[in-house]
Amino acid sequence: MVWLEIFNFIHFLGLAFGLGGATIATIISVKSEKDKGVARASFKIMPSISKLIFIGLILLVISGIALPFFIAWPLNKELLIVKHVLVVWIFIIGVMIGTKSKKMFKLVSKNKENSSLVFLRMKKQMKILSTINLVLWYVVTLMSAFV
Repeated sequence: MVWLEIFNFIHFLGLAFGLGGATIATIISVKSEKDKGVARASFKIMPSISKLIFIGLILLVISGIALPFFIAWPLNKELLIVKHVLVVWIFIIGVMIGTKSKKMFKLVSKNKENSSLVFLRMKKQMKILSTINLVLWYVVTLMSAFV
């Protein structure tokens, strides 16, 4: 019973890190659209937030694998599988966002004129991927109430 509480706590901690980090990253991203100072600072802040999200995802995966072994009540296995698939998509999109953000950082550091077509295209792709990822985080969180 103690292990159930420990893994449940780890699961909630992972959720707080992941969902909170994704939400904060989106807020900073939206704010950086309007403020150049925030945009410059976001390139320094986002790697830390990305690490927080990744740690949250790792904690969720580890505890998510362990929790079913300690839960005594029946689980909705179909919904759990859908939730796991969405978590995989969160991970895949997160890797894509991380890769694109490193490329964007290189473009900005090499070229003071950051309004190049490549940069603007990558910025738009990042915005779309980040929005999708944030929605997936909230969908998975809502699904947790029903699994």
